[in-house]
Amino acid sequence: MEKPRISIVVPTKNEGKYIGPTIEQFRDYLEPFNLEIVVSDATSTDNTADIVRQFQQEWGEARVKLIQRAGKQNIAMGRNLGATIATGDILFHMDADVRIPDKDRFFPAVLASFEKPEVVAATTPLWVYPEEASIPDRLYHILMNSIIRLSFTLGVYLAKGECQLVRRPVFERILGYNEKIVAGEDCNLFYRLHKEGRIAYLYRLKIYHSPRRFREYGYLKVSWIYLREGLSLLFLRKSYVEEWKPIR
Repeated sequence: MEKPRISIVVPTKNEGKYIGPTIEQFRDYLEPFNLEIVVSDATSTDNTADIVRQFQQEWGEARVKLIQRAGKQNIAMGRNLGATIATGDILFHMDADVRIPDKDRFFPAVLASFEKPEVVAATTPLWVYPEEASIPDRLYHILMNSIIRLSFTLGVYLAKGECQLVRRPVFERILGYNEKIVAGEDCNLFYRLHKEGRIAYLYRLKIYHSPRRFREYGYLKVSWIYLREGLSLLFLRKSYVEEWKPIR
């Protein structure tokens, strides 16, 4: 197999409910777009790793890789660990519950964007699974996506960890995600990346994710958490929280 062009890096911790469908969605796209899938697992206690190994047996370990590390770790550590065994030219950092609705359009657009040598990273708008989306979900994500797009104009470069595409040599040069940051590591990465080259906002594309965090906390609380973490990173240069609670 030739060197993969895109490595899909997925950090997991007890994601047995989502990881199977998340990997399965790429079945028909591994060869056409030369993908590899890297699952970075924080020693899950459910069947996450077993599901990944089933895909390894079927698709081969060159296409599906699993790396595990014991001990307490945050999501930045998980993403960086996965990147250490990724071999693709482009690292596609995503979450275990992410779906790409139109992969026939998504991957060609991503590859076309990275054909421009000045582009070092890219992201897309983010939406809730259509079958679970309520009116508040849609309104919130319209606002969130608008703020993210505006941040590119203002030079702040906000971005969500559900979809962060990065040129691998640049990712390695800036030492990846800042592992001291518990929450907001995604925005911090893109802010540092913009000093290395251009970041593309592929507004015509989209990805979906689960609304599980919004269902658990509600939009007001989630918004406050994001604002609080953003202000803490901006003024104190560190996360406000000491641990980012996973929602399963």
